[in-house]
Amino acid sequence: MSANATSMPRVGVLFSGGPAPAANAVIGAVVSSFRRAGWEAIGFRHGYSGLVAYEADKRPLVEGTDYVVFADRDLRGLRNDRGIVIGTSRANPGKKIRGPKDLEDAERTSNLRRVYDGLRSLGIEALVSIGGDDTLKTANFLYEFQNRLPAGSPRVKVVHVPKTIDNDYRGIDFTFGFFTAVDV
Repeated sequence: MSANATSMPRVGVLFSGGPAPAANAVIGAVVSSFRRAGWEAIGFRHGYSGLVAYEADKRPLVEGTDYVVFADRDLRGLRNDRGIVIGTSRANPGKKIRGPKDLEDAERTSNLRRVYDGLRSLGIEALVSIGGDDTLKTANFLYEFQNRLPAGSPRVKVVHVPKTIDNDYRGIDFTFGFFTAVDV
């Protein structure tokens, strides 16, 4: 499936970094909330890895390999399943960026460009990233990268759900998975 063949808006969901208890419950809640609102939900398998490898002509995104299209049947019992239904990875498209000036550098933003182009190739209008502090930074870098695109370029809205068993997010009292990690 390439560009969005349906009239429904499309949201992408990805999980990045180390695993955390309740990952599937969070993914399921995000997907079912968007589906109830009339959105089609795409789960990116293994975090950002497929998006970072995206090249329109040489390495398109492949359904079943790089992403899944969630159906209602995929959500039944998901909240109690172990593991991470869409997998995870430590692929970090923002790794080359050290500061705001780097967002002007085409080489340093090449992975963000591939992520953006991959999302747009599937007609994704919004992305929900779930992960730790590096994934949060990447979400912000993707947002800032888009702010530097030419006027009139389509934008992918970016939302981040904080996840860390270390509970080391500044300004957030606790994140999902923390209490399970502490109590077990």
